[in-house]
Amino acid sequence: MSRQCITCGEDIHPKRLEILPNTQTCTQHSTVEKKAAVTVQMGEGDHTWIETYAIDREDLRKLEEAEKSFRKQIVEETTPEITVTDKDDSIPTIEDFEMNEDFTGLEE
Repeated sequence: MSRQCITCGEDIHPKRLEILPNTQTCTQHSTVEKKAAVTVQMGEGDHTWIETYAIDREDLRKLEEAEKSFRKQIVEETTPEITVTDKDDSIPTIEDFEMNEDFTGLEE
């Protein structure tokens, strides 16, 4: 026995009815949002694996905001402070050397 979608009248797929026996709509007219897949690396060293989680879009947005905030905090903590100092007088520059007009380089 099949059941029809209350919105369009099309038959609801039997697998959908098997999983959601009380559903009244087909997948096209479902009000549930699509899920997002998030992968997480687990374990340490040579014993690592990837877990995949299906989460709601709103939870994904919250996760992305938390990650963005965390990355910003890490960058602020690890960015070295740059200190500008005056010229070091002990390091000679090109202006410290006298050049003769007849200087021809390393010719023999």
